[in-house]
Amino acid sequence: MHPPISFRRPISFQDLIPEDYLVLRDLVRFGVLAEDQINRRYGDSIVTMLQLPLLDAGGFVEPWEFLLCGTQLFSATAYGARAAQCGLRATKPSMQDLRHDIAVVDLADYLLEHEPEAEWRTEREASRVIRGTVRRTRRRGFENGPGHQPDGLLLKSGNVLAVELEHSVKSEQRYADICRWFASTPRVDGVRWYVDDPKIADRVARVNRQHGFDRDVDVTIEPFPPGVALRPWRRP
Repeated sequence: MHPPISFRRPISFQDLIPEDYLVLRDLVRFGVLAEDQINRRYGDSIVTMLQLPLLDAGGFVEPWEFLLCGTQLFSATAYGARAAQCGLRATKPSMQDLRHDIAVVDLADYLLEHEPEAEWRTEREASRVIRGTVRRTRRRGFENGPGHQPDGLLLKSGNVLAVELEHSVKSEQRYADICRWFASTPRVDGVRWYVDDPKIADRVARVNRQHGFDRDVDVTIEPFPPGVALRPWRRP
């Protein structure tokens, strides 16, 4: 957390640099970013130290302190979303999903670093890609159900890969509902599950095998990659 910086005049759009718009767009797209994730987007800790207080002073971002250990969190304000111009409104982070959401950002950054030809669509953007496919199915008589929002989409070589980061074990019925939706949605070409618990991996694999979902869509199950984990809450 940086000490507050005072500015002699109000901050406006004219004070922003190109990297600020990248940060604001991802704050809106993901909903929340940790300071180290913002620093990755600036590419230079000195630039982060200069620009992040400017975004805060200009009312573009809202800081969230004392939530996760070792970092400060930020979300975009309505003014910041207006500057981002990515077609999404500002949103506040969900305390229930906060650790998971921050881990998804780390996963997205890892995948894009190692698969630079790919593009990432966040959970908030996923419906734009798969919209209009809910009533169409790969198999006759195979219903999609109420729908599902993946944690992200990886667009690669013309394919749409749904990405799920899974930490908490769900019931087999819940996994069956999720996997059925993936299997019956034509716009989804494959599903990557990233898990940190062998029980989750076994349950997801068993559900796909028993129901034959993996015959309709390619399914891979992998451990969390290096640097991806659910960060601990900050102790009072």
